[in-house]
Amino acid sequence: MLRRKINDVFLEWKNSADKKCLLVKGARQVGKTFIIDDFAKKNYDNYIYINFETMPGMKTIFEGDLDIDTLVRNLSIRFSGVEFEPGNILIFLDEIQSCPQARVSLKPFA
Repeated sequence: MLRRKINDVFLEWKNSADKKCLLVKGARQVGKTFIIDDFAKKNYDNYIYINFETMPGMKTIFEGDLDIDTLVRNLSIRFSGVEFEPGNILIFLDEIQSCPQARVSLKPFA
């Protein structure tokens, strides 16, 4: 039941015209990563997963002053096999608290 509710929330977000960053918060070890990963794989052709705790080198993507074009360019360099098609890509930043610059960089998109 809970899984269906969260999937409904995610689908509503995906289909919204004014889509912005979605922040998913909750207790540790309750399945947030699993449900987001499952949703992304079922609903998007293109999907990038970054875990800042297990992939600390990814923090460099968010260094400096970023606009959307620079951010996409930085991501496309690291994920060359992924097509950055608007509306058909999900970028999941897991453990974002480990990369404060990512949170700052994404504020204009929230």
